Amino acid sequence: MRTLSKTDFILYRECPNDVWVKIHEPDEYAKFPISEFEKSLGVMGNEVERLARGMFPGGLMVEGRGSEAREYTQKLISEKTPVIFQAVCATDKYLAAADVLVWNADADMYDLYEIKMSSTREEDDDEEEEGKPKKVNKKKELQYEYDMTFQVNVFTMCGVPINNKYLVRLNKEYIKIGDLDFSENKLFIKEDKTEQVNNLFENTKFEISQAYEYLSQDKMPAGPCPCYYRGRSSHCTAFKYINPDVPAYGVHDLNRIGNSKALLKSLLDDGILKIEHVQEDQIPKLSKTKDGRPGKPRKLNQVMVHKSQEPIIELDAIRSELNSLTFPLYFLDYETYPTAIPVYDGYHPYQHIVFQYSLDVLRSEDSEYEHYEMLVLDGDPAERIVEGLRSIIGDTGSVISWYKAFENARNRELARLVPLHHEFLYSVIDRTYDLMDIVEQQYYVHHGFKGSSSIKKVQPVLAPEFSYKDLDVQSGTDAIESYRQIVEGELSGAEAEEKKKQMLLYCKNDTEVMYILWKFFNNLVK
Repeated sequence: MRTLSKTDFILYRECPNDVWVKIHEPDEYAKFPISEFEKSLGVMGNEVERLARGMFPGGLMVEGRGSEAREYTQKLISEKTPVIFQAVCATDKYLAAADVLVWNADADMYDLYEIKMSSTREEDDDEEEEGKPKKVNKKKELQYEYDMTFQVNVFTMCGVPINNKYLVRLNKEYIKIGDLDFSENKLFIKEDKTEQVNNLFENTKFEISQAYEYLSQDKMPAGPCPCYYRGRSSHCTAFKYINPDVPAYGVHDLNRIGNSKALLKSLLDDGILKIEHVQEDQIPKLSKTKDGRPGKPRKLNQVMVHKSQEPIIELDAIRSELNSLTFPLYFLDYETYPTAIPVYDGYHPYQHIVFQYSLDVLRSEDSEYEHYEMLVLDGDPAERIVEGLRSIIGDTGSVISWYKAFENARNRELARLVPLHHEFLYSVIDRTYDLMDIVEQQYYVHHGFKGSSSIKKVQPVLAPEFSYKDLDVQSGTDAIESYRQIVEGELSGAEAEEKKKQMLLYCKNDTEVMYILWKFFNNLVK
């Protein structure tokens, strides 16, 4: 087997079989390519690391991972070079590269700095209550610590003891004003992980030895991978190859099954893979919300409609929801770019740049809807986006979104960026109705939704005549990547103009679909 890298070790801790396929069956692994958006995240990560080096002036870069890079690293270390970027150490089994080594004269050793693309809080603010910080992702924190401990183990094996261990990542509280500020606790935060890494050192040393032996096997270990007992969204890259008996739609797709590990394990241990084989008494009738209140029987409903192939429809509840709306109706959808490094003044790391909206206006139940749109690809779009909306959205009427938490989070951010329209934007927030609630609250449950309330799952069932398939931009992630390609100059001229048309069509489709779904539900309860 080739040497074990830090990346493969971290993947191994998630799913050993997945890494085995990656190493021993690369052609099979290549059948599950990453998306263009995922590739762009890699580019973004490289940019974050490049900028973070601004905290360490005068550093020397080690290029590559081969023997020359290792020899150069040893030379720099022997000379006690003050700052080294991408230092490489390797044994006959393991290879590690350190983002930054800084010479600590007092300790007569190097300090290690690991740069991560994440921020000091989770990037997704969609469901965050204003004024309340999100909880630390303990699993992600532990992954970072194992990542660093792997490096420390390999460097120690190569005779390079490490003193302090620091994690460097973006500071979510930093607000860009003028040039990026690389001084401590500004754009980047330095966190001391020495104690955590030291505590993990011996255990990691044992684990990397186990990983090397496991991944050196000629045949993939029999049986399902650890992901077998996880919900679909947590499956590894090669899950389908490793677990060929698992159907494309089955018990792994039960609503929020990843949060019901005991239930999933019970079903799988009983040999139940298909939803039609689930007995209704195996599913708890009521789930519970995070605060302990009774929830909705989502999994049970999903099983029932799958077996009967008949929808569950609560007409009175749907009618009550729709009767709460006030004309004119404004169907609103944003497209955004959550850039890691703030580009414009007033933004913090990972704040979404709202660069596009589609807005359909229905003046009365019987009128034709009016379509408005805006796409801004030059400079900070915030003020132009808000002023465009303000010229169309009146002081009365309901604003309709699908998953309003996202749009409202953006509206709060826009209110901070464009304070002149703070009152207007908070009025929009107060008047926003989430059309997804009809599905999410289980007032309309269809087997074709497959337990999801995503508009991309609901639309093909309730509006099958409508389709995104002919568009070059077919999803929000496609729109994000399109924005990046144009703004960064990867697309220009006729190619950029065509991409802009596709971006406008995609966003227009999102609001048109909301109108069609509103009309479907409205006709249903007449």
